[in-house]
Amino acid sequence: MKTVIKTLVYPFIFGFGFIYFLVEKKTLPSAYAGFRHLFVITNGRSNDFHSALIRIVKKAKKADKSSGILGEINQIGLNSMIRSIEQDGFHAFDVSLDDKLLEELVSFATTTKARYIDLSKTGVNYATEKILFDAKNPVSPRYQFDANDVIKNDAVQSIVFDDNLRMIASAYLGCQPILDLATMWWSAPFDNKGADQSAQMYHFDMDRFKFLKFFFYLTDVDTNNGPHCYVRNSHKRIPSGVRKDRRISDEELPKYYKEEDIKEFIGKKGSILAVDTRGLHKGKPLVERSRLLFQIQFSNSLFGAPFTKMRIDQPSTEVLEKQKNHPRTYQLFS
Repeated sequence: MKTVIKTLVYPFIFGFGFIYFLVEKKTLPSAYAGFRHLFVITNGRSNDFHSALIRIVKKAKKADKSSGILGEINQIGLNSMIRSIEQDGFHAFDVSLDDKLLEELVSFATTTKARYIDLSKTGVNYATEKILFDAKNPVSPRYQFDANDVIKNDAVQSIVFDDNLRMIASAYLGCQPILDLATMWWSAPFDNKGADQSAQMYHFDMDRFKFLKFFFYLTDVDTNNGPHCYVRNSHKRIPSGVRKDRRISDEELPKYYKEEDIKEFIGKKGSILAVDTRGLHKGKPLVERSRLLFQIQFSNSLFGAPFTKMRIDQPSTEVLEKQKNHPRTYQLFS
């Protein structure tokens, strides 16, 4: 009965909330809940519809080539990458992150304090205190750095304002993208405790209508220390049995997907992935060593989950130029 009531009421709540967002640039919590429920009951078609409208209103700027952390990308190479993401839900790049950038990012993560998930509380709650990550004595399976600490790093800014990544996101989303997330975290072995809170069980992300994440492995990743796992092609439609707005156990997947559909991404430090995490995915629970990961996200709209504005105290001339030329993409940076 509760589900039936939600199905009847949430479309109206979402509709009102979306109009409110267009005027006030804020998403009401009830509208966000309705948005997520609509995704489930329509199997993503509500998101597809609104994304189609956004592509018309916020049409992408044409770019034939770009140069950046992935090297030189022309239209042929770009089309190949986009086909890969559209078909499978992901693309693993054959270019690694520059050694200098990699070294700077790791140095930041080993000298900057982070907040850890407090497993004594229900849900995903981070401790108010910040501590340095100690791989030998972890107190939590996940340590997350504050966004405004992360964005101060020069190497992070090089990635965030990279022309390659913006061009790929624009082509995939079909519009001028918005960079709405820049995050970094440590994962540690913790006897499989906190797998739910640490996103180490299968789930879909649903913060925006459409989005694309870029993952950067900052440590070597094998099957034992937390590879990203993804259910191939699940970013299009999800069977009703696992189309639930909750965590999904490994045991539930074989009823709906073949073993070869589940991709486990192992790779050396510096490996880069582009992933549509609307599809089912997880970070595999660690059994040894630790993993450091950096991630950014481009979206087609800010409607949805709360977002964080990021401050750059002393922006370079290049950063200011990128903000000037792409105001929609970098609107959350000040």
